[in-house]
Amino acid sequence: MKKKQYTFKGGYRFRRIEGCPRDMLTTQDIPNEVLIPLKQGFGMGVVSLVKEGDIVVAGQIIGRDDSNVSSPVHASVSGVVKEIKLSNYLGHETQIVRISTRKDKADDCKKVKGFTSDWAKLKNEEIESILYLAGVTSLDKSGIPTKFKSSIITPKDVRSIIVPAIGFDVYNLSQELLLGEKRVLDYIEGLRILHAFMPQANIYLALSKTDMQINEKLSEAVSQYGFINIISLEPKYPQGYDEMLVATVLGEKFPFGYYAANLGVIVLNAQTILSVYEAVVKGKPLIERTIAICGPGFNDTPHLKVRIGTPIADILKSYLRTDVSSRIVLENTLVGDKLTDLSLPVTKATSKIIALPENNKREFFSFLRLGVKRDAYSNTFASSVFPFCDKTLDTNIHGELRPCISCNYCE
Repeated sequence: MKKKQYTFKGGYRFRRIEGCPRDMLTTQDIPNEVLIPLKQGFGMGVVSLVKEGDIVVAGQIIGRDDSNVSSPVHASVSGVVKEIKLSNYLGHETQIVRISTRKDKADDCKKVKGFTSDWAKLKNEEIESILYLAGVTSLDKSGIPTKFKSSIITPKDVRSIIVPAIGFDVYNLSQELLLGEKRVLDYIEGLRILHAFMPQANIYLALSKTDMQINEKLSEAVSQYGFINIISLEPKYPQGYDEMLVATVLGEKFPFGYYAANLGVIVLNAQTILSVYEAVVKGKPLIERTIAICGPGFNDTPHLKVRIGTPIADILKSYLRTDVSSRIVLENTLVGDKLTDLSLPVTKATSKIIALPENNKREFFSFLRLGVKRDAYSNTFASSVFPFCDKTLDTNIHGELRPCISCNYCE
């Protein structure tokens, strides 16, 4: 079903920023050891099911706690548990399991029990169990509701599922890459699987109105499914936040302090939908992520397929520029976490690693500079009349101090 375009007042669109991830997917080498936090994605930390010295197989559940809102955690590689200790991960205390990799077992992976390509014959509870045991239910801000305590609501409470692919941020994962080749069919099947055990929920694909290729491809693919609606949105910041998606897609207010799930809405990204498909149809547990390498602090910016638990330092040594000092930021250039400990691992929630060159120098008469390669909300720099020039980013403040971009969220 095709719907009209929606938008909101204000906001800002980022155009031609240096360091955008390329439409190329590379597989990162499996590291010598992985660090698996027992609290990843949505939910609380889980209880370790392994001890030091245990031999584990990739895909094996090493942490689980059905009594709390959580999802199982898996070993992402085959190897030996070397250590389990309480550590700080981005301000949260959690147990981390360190596993030494057996490279001769790199291709081994334990499948999820019950998976089948003929999933339409499965009972709802069986689909929910597969997703939970695969760890997929921990993805995104509210998780995926199941009969287990994987979210703060149940499948019957869900009335809307929003799947954004807008490209609203400074840097974005390439939807063309995620949904390339035959992956569109897998994506649609993932949506159908979700609808199978949440049949009352309407699904809204929130797409960028400027990405005609994806719009046309998905419009054709979903035309036979009345429960899937396509919404065209302006790719401007902060359109991709749950607060704005609920307001623009559903036309509803988003109370302060709420999760989208409190309103009966779950917001899932395209990679999550593909993980749903892989778990139910292929029996693949959540042991790897596709992440984007972004920012002018890198000498190359591909997309990487990475095992969960890979130390971020292992990734940086292959791509980080050595001629500049860069600040490493996770997920979001504007509000993401600054990473000071590079030994921390990739987790289920990791999708972007950003490197911004450090620049703390004051510029003499900065207000007189033309700013051909600088971005400004007020359009006072020359970049506003040279749209064909790529704009660069660093950690300094260029132009006016303006904390508000009039996104209309506060009104």
